[in-house]
Amino acid sequence: MLSVDWGAVVGLFGGYIVRVVQAAIVVLVAYVVVKYVGKAVSLIFKVEEHEFLERFVMFFKAVVYAIAILMAISFIAAEPQVFVALLLVVGLGVVAMFSDVLRNVGSELYVRNMRIFKEGDWVEIDGIQGRVSRMNSLGVVLETLRRERVYVPYTKISHTTVVNRMSTYGLSLRLRVKVPKTYDIAKARELVASSLLSVREDLIAEPSVSLRSITESSYVFDVVVDIMNVGKVEKVCEKVVAELKARDPGIDVEF
Repeated sequence: MLSVDWGAVVGLFGGYIVRVVQAAIVVLVAYVVVKYVGKAVSLIFKVEEHEFLERFVMFFKAVVYAIAILMAISFIAAEPQVFVALLLVVGLGVVAMFSDVLRNVGSELYVRNMRIFKEGDWVEIDGIQGRVSRMNSLGVVLETLRRERVYVPYTKISHTTVVNRMSTYGLSLRLRVKVPKTYDIAKARELVASSLLSVREDLIAEPSVSLRSITESSYVFDVVVDIMNVGKVEKVCEKVVAELKARDPGIDVEF
């Protein structure tokens, strides 16, 4: 007659019930975290862009749910050790695959939370000057004075020098002027300074002209102008370039 070891059956069933309870606790904790994560993120990160905040919260909720489901399965699985090993391999693969995306998301959170700049500001990022025309989930689009559109990812912004040239009184713009060495240094500087007089009425203060370097063929000057009306930036720059070219066609201006 076949005998049943009821003690072993009860022990096996009891162990399985414990694993089910553990999985249920993990799912419950995940639900509680997801329920209040929106309020917590809003209190911690003071970000004006609600679209980004909602996207970040949704991404965080998806990660929490994914981790909870995988942990619950690992508790219930018949061979949890094998499942955990496979989960570790898959997790490392996913992290390696989306490492650039994860870094960019973290950099976006840093940039927006620091409020370094906003759409419409004139900024200089890694030597590139332009107006922030758009900020999306991948990076920032700058529109330069030459009508070029430059895309800068958030990972680049978080690891380089960023200068917001907007101020309470206007816009501080930097120009780089190359004057041929057919003049001496004093004459070349005077040529640049006198050309800026044509836009003096549009400036807040006297423009700054300083010698940056000397190459084999030219003197390189850094010019900083504080423009009173941001809407006249292009007009002022065009006028300065036209004035310099009228004095010497060999002069080159970089923005």
